Amino acid sequence: MKSRKNMKTRFFTTAATILAIPIVTGSLAAVPAQAATACRVGTPAPADSYPGTVVTANNFESGTLSGFLVKTSGTGTASVTSTIAKSGTCSAYLHATADAGSIADFSSALPAPSAGAYADGWFDISQAGVSGNDVPYFRFFSGNTRFADIYRYNSNGQLWLQVLSPSGSFTYTKLMASSITLNSWHHVVMHAVPKGTATTVQVWFDNVAVFSGQVSTVATSVDRIQLGSEHDRQLGDTHIDNLIVKAGS
Repeated sequence: MKSRKNMKTRFFTTAATILAIPIVTGSLAAVPAQAATACRVGTPAPADSYPGTVVTANNFESGTLSGFLVKTSGTGTASVTSTIAKSGTCSAYLHATADAGSIADFSSALPAPSAGAYADGWFDISQAGVSGNDVPYFRFFSGNTRFADIYRYNSNGQLWLQVLSPSGSFTYTKLMASSITLNSWHHVVMHAVPKGTATTVQVWFDNVAVFSGQVSTVATSVDRIQLGSEHDRQLGDTHIDNLIVKAGS
């Protein structure tokens, strides 16, 4: 594990203050690094032991976000930086402000709708969001519908799961009572097998299982995994490294 210089149970459900925001469309883009010459091009891709077919295995040492669906607007930016990395010398960097229209996210699209998917990555959140707009880790989509995601709740730093129910409302489950520290790397893994009212979700945080169970949602397949938020005015700074997305139940 690298230093920051190199940088890089019981569950219950309650309500949080996050709002549902419409999806913003985007297109594939190759976003240049802030310091591409510092990235170690050719570094072997990350790997994990979770099942499935690898869709994305990226340590961002290429110096770009090529191959991802990148969405930015206003003061939001999505790039690769050599300022902080978990391993190697580079990481992805999402920056958004509280200004109107500020949006920054990128997605890994599955080659075809899948019965399930794993998302595995390292996150360093250095700036928390504003009230009502919490900083997300992974967001799972079926078409343009975000049906399940996990995020750092800004009011107290806790980890929460949000699920879109068949009625169209969101349900919320607190996964961790402790506060997630800012300016430090955390390992986050999420697995979802969408089967409508019998959807399976599993979450690991810093290699500890914090949720495993069934939830009721609208989705029956997963098409893409998003990092960052489509929320307008989503203040936040997040570094992401060693990202792995796999398709399969």
